[in-house]
Amino acid sequence: MGLIAPTGLICVSKTYPDSDVALLYELGERNFGENQVSELEKKAQALVQTCPEIKFHMIGHLQTNKVKKLFSVPRLVSIHSVDSLRLIEAMLKEEKHLTHTMNIFLQVKTSDEAEKSGFESEGELQEAIQLLSTSSMLKFYGLMTMGKIRTDDQLADAKVCFQKLLDIRNKLKKSFPELPFKLSMGMSADYPLASQMGADWVRVGSLIFGNRS
Repeated sequence: MGLIAPTGLICVSKTYPDSDVALLYELGERNFGENQVSELEKKAQALVQTCPEIKFHMIGHLQTNKVKKLFSVPRLVSIHSVDSLRLIEAMLKEEKHLTHTMNIFLQVKTSDEAEKSGFESEGELQEAIQLLSTSSMLKFYGLMTMGKIRTDDQLADAKVCFQKLLDIRNKLKKSFPELPFKLSMGMSADYPLASQMGADWVRVGSLIFGNRS
């Protein structure tokens, strides 16, 4: 519990019980991130009455067949892991199930690791932003990335990934100057660097809740 929270801290509560989330809520935290739709739904249903100001963020890979279920989760405010045009198309088909507007972050692949997904070109991102502009409920809010996972120098490689996201953001802003372009980047191992480089949201789990088995 010793982490000093920067602006835009998302406490990543995956695998931890509702009671731990409730404790952090009592200590003043309001934003919590989950990787799995089923776990997010369960925690939201358990906590929305006792934690009325809680806000949830979907930060894990989202399958198209889980979109409808995700859109029914109470207190969900943003999705940080929209990684393909196909997923956006699925979300547009299900947006009628939303009761409020949803902030959307487009996930950008800034390293060559095979297990990561995300948009890889400025052209794809432009197409994704234009597709989102057709929706009244899905609002483009920014870009998300992750630092390199397999590395001998985590901070150096994270800096490369974060700088790539900044460069892409700066190019896209010229085409879409009216959009917010918030940045979601940085996790437990590299959140101070991400914050220094301009992250609007950092996603921190193990430093808050402890290491996961």
